[in-house]
Amino acid sequence: MIADNERERTWDGYIAARGKQSKLTRFAKTSLSRIAYLTIFPKIRVLAYRMIGVHIGQGIFIGWACYFDNVFPELISIDDGVTFAPFVKIIVHEHAAGHGPGRVSPVIIHKNVYIGTGATILPGVEIGEGARVGAGAVVTKDVPAGAVVAGVPARVLRGGIDRVTSEE
Repeated sequence: MIADNERERTWDGYIAARGKQSKLTRFAKTSLSRIAYLTIFPKIRVLAYRMIGVHIGQGIFIGWACYFDNVFPELISIDDGVTFAPFVKIIVHEHAAGHGPGRVSPVIIHKNVYIGTGATILPGVEIGEGARVGAGAVVTKDVPAGAVVAGVPARVLRGGIDRVTSEE
């Protein structure tokens, strides 16, 4: 689980801790993010997201037209064996200029998770090992290991399990 002191920072607080990025770095991240979003080749998609700073494990499948936050990609962590259907969105910041301080929080996705078409993962969410997220779900809270969630906002349909078994 994410420690409470690491779970959320303000936009300005995170920028101050990370340091400001150059225009060239922002341009490169935006360009690679667009390549990842539009390419029909899954391996190029994974490579592009790794290059912008997303922490991605092995055996990952990222469907077409998925969007991973390119402003703070280093806050997205994806373990081994995760599958993303098309049109999934992972957002790690909420900030509208001139409308308050904003919020920046990491998203952590553990092993062997399946995320359905069009699901949206919002800042500060941790998805437990072996969980399933239904198509079109908006995940606003942590998902327990082995749970099945769906809906807007996502609710647990089938409870988590204490021990997740995976093929080794």
